[in-house]
Amino acid sequence: MTDRPLAFRPLAALAALLVAATGGCSLQAGGGLTHEQGEEIIAELKAIHRSLDEQTAKMGGDAQPARAGHVQVADSELQAMGAAAAPLTLVEFTDYQCPYCKRFHDTSWPELKKKYVDTGKLRYVVRDLPLDFHSQAMPAAIAARCAGQQGQFWPVHEALFNEQAALGPDMIQATAKRYGVGSEAFERCRQDPRVRQAIEADVAEAQQIGVNGTPGFVLGVRKSGKVEGTLIVGAQSAATFEAKIEALLAAP
Repeated sequence: MTDRPLAFRPLAALAALLVAATGGCSLQAGGGLTHEQGEEIIAELKAIHRSLDEQTAKMGGDAQPARAGHVQVADSELQAMGAAAAPLTLVEFTDYQCPYCKRFHDTSWPELKKKYVDTGKLRYVVRDLPLDFHSQAMPAAIAARCAGQQGQFWPVHEALFNEQAALGPDMIQATAKRYGVGSEAFERCRQDPRVRQAIEADVAEAQQIGVNGTPGFVLGVRKSGKVEGTLIVGAQSAATFEAKIEALLAAP
């Protein structure tokens, strides 16, 4: 493996902790951060940032830093809500067992849907990031996708979050049945390895762009099968999303 500059080495270890500090489920299992631990991590990241700035200066200032949080991900039509012609798209990487994803679903999402999706300003796409230590997250993601094959993704998606405390095989089966998902086709789909592979592709892309926990978002514009925009980490408030959305809508 190629040696990285010393300043880069702590970043991977800190990424998961930062997700927890900003209101999300980390890819690594473990307890939450104390206020003091969070302050220590932020201070260390600031020190790393200063070190990188110094290295850039020593290189003569030729190296141009990437736009902070600017990424691109594959677009999807399968689990999308809102007008196809909406000027902005919000992609969420979610985990049905993550309490922070439920927090976004319960608090921020209804306001965003009402103000932007229902008015044609924002298109919303759900992609999957089931975390390994959430035993029901992958089965739930598979079930939602399979319900989607029968046109019932959104009601099942909503129910899985609304009843997150009861998430399990019986609840998932009962939810699908409640919304008229045909049992034989549903079971065939759940056993289809391509469904899990598609979810694993979502996980790989999320990790590639720096989404190390859930929920993670990309807010931007559609371009040639991609969504290009800003990375947003954690269950942020509706006001935080609204500020970013309004700024992009107002941009020339």
